[in-house]
Order: sequence, then C-alpha cells, then structure tokens
Amino acid sequence: MPKLKKLPAKHLVLGALREAMKKRLASMADAAAQSREGATHVENRAEGDKDMRSTESSYLARGQAIRTEELAEELVRLEGMVAKPFAKDAAIAVGALVAVSVDDAQRIFFLAPYGGGTEVRVENMPITVVTPASPVGTALSGKFLGDEFELMTRGKLAEWVIELLT
Repeated sequence: MPKLKKLPAKHLVLGALREAMKKRLASMADAAAQSREGATHVENRAEGDKDMRSTESSYLARGQAIRTEELAEELVRLEGMVAKPFAKDAAIAVGALVAVSVDDAQRIFFLAPYGGGTEVRVENMPITVVTPASPVGTALSGKFLGDEFELMTRGKLAEWVIELLT
C-alpha cells in the first residue's frame, strides 16, 4: 500500500461521522419503539408469579430508550463541532485526523468526543473514529507528528508511527 501524502478534508470526515450517527440514532429509536411495544403486548403479560417476560421486556425498552436519548444528545453536540486544522507541531487532541503506520500498515483515525468505533469512508479512505477514552485515543492524545510508540491491540504489541496530522 503506498503511503498517504494527504488526508481527506476533515469537514467531510466530520460530516460522514454525523451521517453515521444519524443512522445509528434512527436504528436505535426503531429498536426502542419495538421494545416498548413488545413490553406492553398481551403475549408478554405474566402468566404466573415467576414469569418475568414483561419485566425483562420493560427493562430492555427502558435501556434502549436511554441509549436513544444519549445518541440524540451526542449528535447535537457533534453538530456543533467545528473541523479546525491542527498545526504540524500541535499535540493530538479531540478533532485531530491522524494517519499512522501500524507495523507498516497505514491507518487513519479521527479523534472525536463521540462515535467511537464508527468506521466511515471519505474519498475512498477508511477512517476509524476513536474517543479519548479508548485505548487508541488515549495512546494518540498528546502525541506529535513523527512520534513513535508501542501499543497492545488485539493481544499483540505493535509499533505505531504518527505520519500525518490535520
């Protein structure tokens, strides 16, 4: 794989993340609605004092409703996030788009406050969203262009090199 010379435009990455989060929110809202309907459905009513179907269904519905509310709030905050460029000598922080070499394989990460684990494709490049709380986000935070470090991922110690930053 040839080395990247330039990262995609950060506003496009942020836009792709917002779209992915909107889809996730719609999917979670649908699941929450179905769970809510299931919790009150006649077939889920208890048939005895040990029958917990309706209770379990209501717990699931409530959990999904809470997660839907959290996703909606995260999306509102992402809508307010501005894609600012990072100077070449700046420390990596939230909002950074970073290309790294991981044992000679190149990867692109976007450090965002929300949406960790989301994979987006911009300009035909796969980009993984990480949060500062994730192992990769923690490892990248505070590092600089050109820094090298080791990180254990998937049970394997790998050498990481920060190659591009914007």
